[in-house]
Amino acid sequence: MINNPNPRKEIGNLGERIAVNYFKAQGCEILAMNFENSFGYRIGEIDVVARDLKNNELIFAEVKTRQKGTTTSNAPELAISRAKYQKLSKIISAYLRKNNLLHCDYRLDAVAIELDMKTRKASLRHLKCIYY
Repeated sequence: MINNPNPRKEIGNLGERIAVNYFKAQGCEILAMNFENSFGYRIGEIDVVARDLKNNELIFAEVKTRQKGTTTSNAPELAISRAKYQKLSKIISAYLRKNNLLHCDYRLDAVAIELDMKTRKASLRHLKCIYY
């Protein structure tokens, strides 16, 4: 059960750990978690950065986690708005510049996780190449 004074953050952290385990099981190398720019003003954060070793492609993943049966139990991926996508695009560019990876192939994915706290199970949907 979630016992943190900030249950939304704890649920988000749990979802990110589930997503990382999923990417590792898919044969990906995890390069970063919760990357944010460290220069100038804060432009956002990307939840997971991974390298798909089979395709030699970087994956930037936005993880959205929801608890089933709550008032915010809409499909998690619906929380990625156009404004959020624009912020993600900026932080991806910052990551690529900072790590001198502008030449690499990459994509932006969404990982939608729904937690059933009664059964202690999670369902995961991996949406590849999300773009507006």
